[in-house]
Amino acid sequence: MRTGLGVLAFAVLLALTACGGSTVSVPANIPANFNSILSGLRSAVTETQNDLDGEQNDAKIGPTNPAGTCVNLVANIDYDVTTIIDHDRQNVIDEVNNLKTAIAAVRQDITDWQNDLVAIVNQGVPSPSGASLAIRLANGQILQALITANHDIDQANTGVDQAYSLANANASGTCSGHGPGAEPGKIGHLS
Repeated sequence: MRTGLGVLAFAVLLALTACGGSTVSVPANIPANFNSILSGLRSAVTETQNDLDGEQNDAKIGPTNPAGTCVNLVANIDYDVTTIIDHDRQNVIDEVNNLKTAIAAVRQDITDWQNDLVAIVNQGVPSPSGASLAIRLANGQILQALITANHDIDQANTGVDQAYSLANANASGTCSGHGPGAEPGKIGHLS
């Protein structure tokens, strides 16, 4: 993507120079559209909340069920947390990493484009009037993606925290030691 945007910018600027123009029209899909990744992240966070609801239903029975002491805790509540919700958490992490990679690529594209613009201006070609706006719009899309993602990360972290707290609360008395234990580390914010 980095090379493609730089080549595209260079080609557009060369074409404008040949035509005597000084305005750049940037296609709507540049910089990258983060919507699909953010949608996947939102879906993973929603699934975490849905599975937390399932764990809460299992926990209403308590740690023990007719099958025996601590059986509901081990077979259902703990399973909900250590298998299902931990899997949801990993899906959130995967989407966060996808977004981090996409943002890094767009940031590099912006840097490359800025460098290309400087090189062309240094050759005596007037700076295209739309270049600064395109860069501001790209940076705005990055900022909006970060705000949205960090909100979703906070929701995922809260859901995982609640899941572990609920399961560990059921791991007391005769069921002490049968809970999931310490929750995994928090998913960090993107910047």
